[in-house]
Amino acid sequence: MSEDADTTPATDAEPRFGAARIAVLVVLGLIAAWFVYDGIGSLVNLPQLFTELGLEAEIPWVALWLGAVQAPVIFAAAALIGARQPVARYALVLIAALAVIAAARLSLIAAATGVITVLPA
Repeated sequence: MSEDADTTPATDAEPRFGAARIAVLVVLGLIAAWFVYDGIGSLVNLPQLFTELGLEAEIPWVALWLGAVQAPVIFAAAALIGARQPVARYALVLIAALAVIAAARLSLIAAATGVITVLPA
């Protein structure tokens, strides 16, 4: 007697949204939320500091806005990309997203403060 495709047991191809997946999302989401908080804090406070120093024309608006927006966009994209993966792979996708957010954030900070310089050839 042959088995029907409907009676075969479910595999890991169909993820379940259980407690482990929610816990991973919440814990790593809190780390991503810190990046959002830091980006918004910079967006609000850095222009005031530049104004007090008399550098109104030097405010890096593009870098400030990207710093505030990039963390939720990257984290949400990673959560959607990894949604069909098992919990361990889902966690790895979100951790990789946090690494991308941190690297992008440091690059934006370096660009905004003028730390990036070109070495003479």
